Amino acid sequence: MVSNLSIIFMAISLLISILMPIILAIYFYKKEKFSLMAVLIGAIVFLVSQIATRIPLLSYFSTQDWYRNLSSNIAVMAVFLGLTAGIFEEVARFIAMKYFMKDKLEWKNGLAFGIGHGGIEAIVIVGMTFINNIVLSFMINAGIFETAVASQLPPEAMAQVKASLVDTSPLYFLAGGYERIMTMAIQIALSIMVLYAVKLKKPVFLLYAILLHGIVDALAVILANMGLGVWVAEIFVTACAALALVYIIKSRGKLTAAIPYQKILSE
Repeated sequence: MVSNLSIIFMAISLLISILMPIILAIYFYKKEKFSLMAVLIGAIVFLVSQIATRIPLLSYFSTQDWYRNLSSNIAVMAVFLGLTAGIFEEVARFIAMKYFMKDKLEWKNGLAFGIGHGGIEAIVIVGMTFINNIVLSFMINAGIFETAVASQLPPEAMAQVKASLVDTSPLYFLAGGYERIMTMAIQIALSIMVLYAVKLKKPVFLLYAILLHGIVDALAVILANMGLGVWVAEIFVTACAALALVYIIKSRGKLTAAIPYQKILSE
């Protein structure tokens, strides 16, 4: 049986992943009057760079011997996954901002882009996962799990899925929603950093964004697999989110005072 507390925490994380980006978008749209197009572009960039490109590519790599060998070392794999996430997402941000946001390179639109990017990530990656987990949990508790998924999963995989829902601590499911809140701040900060790179023609900030993205992702995975508990990794992500929030606040003045994009084009 999946505990009621586990299901409640799954539902909380599901609501966070879906409602948080919507609430942020509504609040900051009213407060900052940012471009809704920037939110949409941010969401599309995540879908293209991750869902349509990187994840299928990693799926293909998983059939290759070199990738299987790489995955045997958690630290090396974490670095590989972190850096590829950074490269795909940050380069996609840069391209989108440079070619589709030429007249929207303001701090508030970097904020909007980050909300769209981090928001769709929360909904697609976390939200959909928890919807699936909740449905499977109800099936397990109703005693119909094996018959319902027998045609879709081999017995070993079916047992593994069931064990992951029954035996996992309820707090682990709550961690998913908490992490989304922290990750949103990081995604917004990275979006503003890339916007800065585009607006002032300083590609080094794109490199910073790639490296920071990769480091945060890699260390979070490494810490989560050190046997110290998932909350050690969450403490690290929280610290990164706090630094990201400081950057978001301080970057506003710098971008506002920066050379207008139109002036850069005329030089």
